[in-house]
Amino acid sequence: MSGKPADEAEGVIEDNEYVNAPVRPEDKAPPDWRLLFSSPSLPLLAVCWILLLLIMGLRIYFSSVISEQNVKLIKENQELMKENQELMKEIQELSTEGKNSELKNEIQQLKENFTKQITDLEDKWEKFNVSRAQWTIDSYCPADTSKVRTCSACQKGWYQIQKSCIVLHNSEAPPDPKTWEEARENCRGRDADLFVVHDEEEKKVIDEKITHIPVSKGYWMGLRVEGGTWKWIDGTDLTDASWIEPPAEGHCAVSLGTRTWTSVKCAEKRTRICSQKALSV
Repeated sequence: MSGKPADEAEGVIEDNEYVNAPVRPEDKAPPDWRLLFSSPSLPLLAVCWILLLLIMGLRIYFSSVISEQNVKLIKENQELMKENQELMKEIQELSTEGKNSELKNEIQQLKENFTKQITDLEDKWEKFNVSRAQWTIDSYCPADTSKVRTCSACQKGWYQIQKSCIVLHNSEAPPDPKTWEEARENCRGRDADLFVVHDEEEKKVIDEKITHIPVSKGYWMGLRVEGGTWKWIDGTDLTDASWIEPPAEGHCAVSLGTRTWTSVKCAEKRTRICSQKALSV
C-alpha cells in the first residue's frame, strides 16, 4: 500500500518532464505538401489566371481595333473643326458687314447644329466601342445555356488553320458571288482579308477543308497576277509554280475544292475564303 503513492508521484514527475522537455527538430513532422497541392482552391486559382490572360489578350485586340477607329474619328473631327473655322470666318465677315439679326439667328442655328453633330458623333463612337467589344466577346467567348463562357482562337463559324482563322463564305449562307476585288472588300468588312497560303501544309489543310463542301465555281483566294508574276496580297511571291497555271495578266486564283487551283479572270464572280489572325488563348 505504501509503495503506490510513490509510484504515482514518480509518474507525475515523468509526465512533467515530458511536457516541459524541449521539442527537438527531428520530433517536428514535416508538412505534407500533397495537402497543399490538393487544395480545392488551386483549380479555381488556375481558372482565374486563364481568364486573366484571356481578358488581357482581348484587351490588346480591342485596343488595336479602337486605335484604328480613333484615327478615323480624329480625321472626321479635324474636318469638322475645319468647317467650324470656316463658319467662324463667315460669322466675322458677316459681323463686319453689319448683317441683320435674322441672318445672325441663322448663323447661331448653324453653330448649334454643328455642336449637336459633334455630340452625336461622340455618342455614336462610344456606343460603337461598347457594341464592338461586346460583339468580340460573344464571338470568341460564346456563353452556353448555363451562361458559362468558353473562349477559342477563332470566332464562331470560323476554322483554325495554324495561326489563322478562315471562313468559307457559302458554307452556311447563299453563295453571293463577287469579283475578286469585291470579295476582298467584303472580307475587309469583316476585319479579315482573302486567304493566303504560306506553305504546303496550309495548302493541304485548306484543300481538304474545301473538298467536303460542294462548290461549282470555286473560292477566291488572296492570289493574283501582278507584273507577270503570281503574288499574294501580303506582297510575297507564289513559292510553288506547280500549284497553278502560268500567270496571265488580269487573272486571279481560285481553289476548286479538289486539291487543285485554277486561274480565271478577276472580273468573274466567285465565292470567297476570308482569313484573319487567330487569337492567342
